[in-house]
Amino acid sequence: MIFVSRLQAKCASPRLHLLIVSDTHIDHLHPRPIVPQRLLSHAIADAQRAATKVDAFVVIGDVTSRGSEINWEMTKAVFEKTGLPAERTLLAIGNHDTWSDENFETALERYLTYTAAITGEKHDKPYFSTVINGVSLIFLGSENDVGCEAEFSEEQFDWFAAEMEAASRSGLPVLVFCHQPLNQTHGLPRTSCIEETDTDPFDGGVGYQSDRLRAILEPYDNVFYFSGHSHMGYAGEKRFAEEGYSSFETVGGLTLVNLPSLACGNHHFETTRFGLGLQLEIYDHEIILTPRDTRMHCGVGVKVQNGKPYFRKAF
Repeated sequence: MIFVSRLQAKCASPRLHLLIVSDTHIDHLHPRPIVPQRLLSHAIADAQRAATKVDAFVVIGDVTSRGSEINWEMTKAVFEKTGLPAERTLLAIGNHDTWSDENFETALERYLTYTAAITGEKHDKPYFSTVINGVSLIFLGSENDVGCEAEFSEEQFDWFAAEMEAASRSGLPVLVFCHQPLNQTHGLPRTSCIEETDTDPFDGGVGYQSDRLRAILEPYDNVFYFSGHSHMGYAGEKRFAEEGYSSFETVGGLTLVNLPSLACGNHHFETTRFGLGLQLEIYDHEIILTPRDTRMHCGVGVKVQNGKPYFRKAF
């Protein structure tokens, strides 16, 4: 089945069309290494078969599980076999991408080298930005190994503040991608592990710099912050009514979206599927976010806003 926007039949083509996934976790030590590779190839195929061209395919970090050369070679092999999924392919960095047996600097250099080889998108830092069809996409990335959390330099914070200020002038949504969610969002810290025993407010999120990051995001309207990391599955209105959290949360002009893991088990979910991703469409005056099953090439069906299986916001 070719996926088509539910509005496509009556609207012009979107200004921007993305397929977003997270936590692909390509790993030669996986019990069945072919499984995450196949799930990534299904997601690529989902983008390739779209009725309306996909402008960019985004992975929000943890592309690999160990950041090793063999993990990256396996990742590269998937893209070489399937072909690139869209006009642009953008791979953010996650904590697992620097968890090799070597030091952080070596793993970071490997991420930069392989992402350039795979996508043709060359960057010299784990953070970068781009503009596609007038819409700003800003990617943040940890610059140190601080376990599951993130650590950003003063240079990155200054750069990010300037990027946000410039992007906000367009009047269009600003899309920010960071592997870790903000602290105490999407049910964190409890939803950061299946045992539900976490008590530290930093657990599962950016960590000690989360408030500083949030302070840069919140002054602007129509900002969308996309994360992965917690492997939470998709939680919608039902989970929000029962437990007070969702995969889609809004605070003022800031919308927070947490994506499931594409290739690892998800917990605290309303769905149990592997292969979950997100379709993003921006039209002239609205943005539509639709959870997708990239294996089955269809929507997920979780009710995330007003009883609908998609999130919609005017701007």
